[in-house]
Amino acid sequence: MKSTSIFVYTPAHLLPARLPFLLNRKLQPEVACQEVVLDNLDFDLLGASADQLYEQGLRTTMHAPFGNFNPGSRKNKIRKGSMIIAEKSMQLATKLRAKRIVFHPGLAHGCEEKELDLWLQNSLNFWPDFLAQAAEIDCTICIENIYESSPDIFIKLLKAIDSPHMRHVFDIGHWNLFSNLTLLDWLNATAPYLQHMHLHDNLGERDEHLAIGAGNIPFATLFEWLQTAASKPTLTLENHQLPDAEVSLQQLQQYLPLT
Repeated sequence: MKSTSIFVYTPAHLLPARLPFLLNRKLQPEVACQEVVLDNLDFDLLGASADQLYEQGLRTTMHAPFGNFNPGSRKNKIRKGSMIIAEKSMQLATKLRAKRIVFHPGLAHGCEEKELDLWLQNSLNFWPDFLAQAAEIDCTICIENIYESSPDIFIKLLKAIDSPHMRHVFDIGHWNLFSNLTLLDWLNATAPYLQHMHLHDNLGERDEHLAIGAGNIPFATLFEWLQTAASKPTLTLENHQLPDAEVSLQQLQQYLPLT
């Protein structure tokens, strides 16, 4: 796998300060907008950092805020608030030259079928304008699994949207916590839509974001599947601590030699 397909978790407000580290190590950031609200970020400064990375052949991925974000909510107020978040996120993605922008679905844990159906219909009305924006900047909107026990709702959404600018990002840590499917069943079901992955480990009890190999996730199975996958998704090492990211980079080299 090419090293240009690998990204590392980087809080948005720390991107300028971490720029020398990223440039020296030839690492690409997934710019995560969770710890600081978008209105408190300097979009121009972040764009300048992305420009420096771009000049060295390095790209960015972006993770949009997920607090109070639910594009399929039954509440009009929440959908309107989600629209504002998505609009600002697309503006920042443009500044960052991001080729992927990750959004959480906003679904609560244990949703019943009636609630899922309503979420799906509202989501189908929510995304078209943003998909048009994504097409303009050659970016893909990726919907991440959180509490979902299966990928069925994502497959329904992506089939109905039917756009190359909306795909699935598979978070293996969340799968380990909440899914009732085997890893291969999830990967094979979503393969036609799978464009990005979040890699981090846990022990199946909490979303710990441990280094690869520090939990009980079957990464050997994942990497064997990736070796034969028809389409290779990009990967983000979503470790929140740099020492854990270093371990994950070493583990990744073991499983998928980087070129």
